[in-house]
This record gives sequence, C-alpha cells and structure tokens, in this order.
Amino acid sequence: MFRPARRTGSPAGIPANPLACPPALGHGAAMRFSPGSFPLRLGLAFVLAWVAGPGRAAEKTHRDFRAEAAAAYGKKDYAAALAATAAALALRPDSPRYLYNLAAMHALLGARDEALRALGRLAALGVYLPAETDKDFASLQGEAEFRRLVQQLQAHREPKGTADVVGELPGRTGILEGLAFRPRTGDLFLGDVHHRCIWRRDRDGQVHRFSAEDEELFGCFALAIDEARNTLWAVTTATPEMAGYTAEMKGTTGVAEFNLATSELRRVVFLPGDGRDHFLGDLLLLEDGSVIATDSRAPVLWRLPAGAEEWIKVAESPAFASLQGVAAWRRDLVVTDYSNGLFAVDPVRGSVRPLAAPPGTTLLGVDGLVALPDSLVAIQNGVVPQRVLRLTLDPAAETITSVQVLAAGLPHLTDLALITLVNELPTFIAGSGWDLFDPAKAKTPPAHTVRIFQLPPSAPIP
Repeated sequence: MFRPARRTGSPAGIPANPLACPPALGHGAAMRFSPGSFPLRLGLAFVLAWVAGPGRAAEKTHRDFRAEAAAAYGKKDYAAALAATAAALALRPDSPRYLYNLAAMHALLGARDEALRALGRLAALGVYLPAETDKDFASLQGEAEFRRLVQQLQAHREPKGTADVVGELPGRTGILEGLAFRPRTGDLFLGDVHHRCIWRRDRDGQVHRFSAEDEELFGCFALAIDEARNTLWAVTTATPEMAGYTAEMKGTTGVAEFNLATSELRRVVFLPGDGRDHFLGDLLLLEDGSVIATDSRAPVLWRLPAGAEEWIKVAESPAFASLQGVAAWRRDLVVTDYSNGLFAVDPVRGSVRPLAAPPGTTLLGVDGLVALPDSLVAIQNGVVPQRVLRLTLDPAAETITSVQVLAAGLPHLTDLALITLVNELPTFIAGSGWDLFDPAKAKTPPAHTVRIFQLPPSAPIP
C-alpha cells in the first residue's frame, strides 16, 4: 500500500547512497515501508532505512537503535554498530534486516560462531538477503557452514505455492495500487497513483477510464465499492510519484466518493490540516457505510461515518510506525504496520494490542490484507521474495498461531500492491509499476504489463 518512500531513488527501493537514510515517514512504504525495507542491503552489510514515527515515547525504539547503528557503521565503529543492532533486534526479534546486520557486524569483528548463528536465524525466516556477495562477510567465505546457509537463503527464492494470472493490462504507464470488484457487472476497478485516476476493466478485458480528469484527485490508492449506496470510494493522496506533484501538496490526503453508475465525483473528504504529515493508503468499507482508512505517516487509524464531512480518530498508538492494510476480523479491526507487524484494534474503545507472530516467522513488510472466514490473507512486499501469506489467529484474536506461504517466487509475482476479494477469492496486483519509476529521473513510468493474480479456491498450504 503506501510506497512512495520505499520505491523512490532507485530500483526496488534501494537508495542511490546505500548508507543514506530515507526521509522520516512515520508506510514504505512509508506504505506499504517498502519492498526496500528489508532487502536494502544489496552489496553492503549495513543499509538501514529510517522509518521514524513521531517521538511520543521517552524510551528508545528499534528505529532509534537502527539509526545509531547506521551512524556507527558509517564511522567503521563496528563494536558500537553491533551493540546498537543487538538492541534493535531485542525489540524486533523477527526483523530480517537486523539479523542480517547482526551477522555482518559479528563477521567484521571476527566472531565466526555468532555470525553463523545469526545467519541461521535469518535463514529460518524464509527470506533472502545477498550474503554471498557482501564484502562484510569476507571472513566467512571459505566456511562450509557459511556456504550451506547461503544456499538455504538462495533456496527461498525458488517458486512456492500457486497463484493464477486472471488478467493482464499491457502497456501501462501508471502505478496501479488499489483494486475493487463489482460482482453485479463483473467490472474490476483499479486506482492509478501516477495518472491520478481510476480505471475500469470490464468483463471482456477492455480497460476504460472511470474518473474524469479532475484537479481534485491526487494519486489514487485503495478502492472500495458500496453497491447498496451506488458508491465507489477511493483513497486520494498527494505523492511525488503522481503527475503534477508539487511540494505544496505534501500531506494532502483524503477519500473521494464517486457515483458508481455515472462515475460522477460527488465529493472529496480530506483529512484536516493539523500541522502533522498525513498519508492515507488503504481503506475498509463497513456495513453501515462508514469508511476506515490507514494513515501511514501520522500514523493514525481513521473513520469517516456514513454521510459525514469530518474524520474521527479510531486509534493512535506509540506502537504504530507505518500503517498499511486494514481488515475486519470478528469484532476487531486488524491493521498491518510495515515496520512493526500486525495489530488488533477495538473499533469502539480504540485500544490497540500487538498480534505476535509465531517463532521462526516474520510479519514485517506486510502491506495489503483481506479477511476470509477462517483466516487473513496478506501481501508481504517488504521482503525478498515478495510473498502472499495465510495468517491464522487464535479464537480470542490475541496472537497469530500460524503463517503459511501461499505464493512466492512465481513468474511475475513481484512489485505487489493491494489485495481484494473477487468472487470470494483473494486477488491482487503484480507489476504495479512502483519498482520501475523514479520521479527524479523520468516524468512517467516506462510502459509495462500489470498482472492480476488470484489464489485458487481452497489454496493448499504448501
């Protein structure tokens, strides 16, 4: 979902200066913070992206320690970098980035066993990071155990699970982020961040522009259809990746309400200016017509009651850093945080509780989210390979009891965006265009094929 900061600067969110920290975001992702959040270390052992939330707590966060580690690494003070990384890891033990950096610091300091142990913990998470080409691991290159762990990491990029391509949109020059399906007509609607519009793909596969060229619209992110009220909702947010962006637009974000039958724009309800940076990315439509939206940068969970003109704060917590996806689960709302995992939110009281991941798994870098009757399905585009996950919760929704990879490493299954249900099946965007576009180097993304993937009925657990 919210990707701007993850995806700018260079391909796959990798900063041109790998030791530089991106701007504070409070997504990258950023939304969705970004696919670059964890695989930011291509070629160096210490790329530490800075995803700083507002300083509310006196105690240091893992992001604070990450910044300290980056500064120490830049000075080649590897002992200090190790200590700061260990402190960050203690707060986020499921972080692939911290495990990788811990291993690298141990290797640089000649602590062979500790470096291999950290790499082993990383390999158990099922993700890939390029230790085999990283000079910080030079002291381990001749070790048989190091080669075995490298092979284990590389094996995670192999195809796993199943997902079917159910639609292709060739020659797109935008960034397609959100999607919504209308069962009544078979139309699929897609939000375009770059072209600041909504596209409609009919049941015959023909693509038409749904929204008119209207200056009230900014980048279009998540979408939702309210058939009962003849409404299509769209998150619209100003971002450097959209055409016509200027710095004065920063922080402008809200939801647009369209007449579903005529495509007329009824209104745009923006978040009020309160001196804080805001960035809505995903939304959820409730049965009463209310709209729930995630704010990546404040970061806050908001609600717009049906027919209202003012937003109501549902929840705000020091635990939030970069809110992304949102889904309804039993009596709660479940939100994804790119930097801190998943949380359950009581929509009435606004209370927030973390949903711990099982040992040996990571739920950092999770973006879009949808609910099935018995589980949640999540897009994890902040790791390599990008993955589609099934998450099972305990009956009390206090913890996540299992994490299964439904699809990863398949052809074209990359540059993933948001997810929705089409005929009750999880359906999502791949090849969205974020990874291809650097607004500092080009005015528009290069033409590319956007693919719509769908999980098969009763997707088997590999």
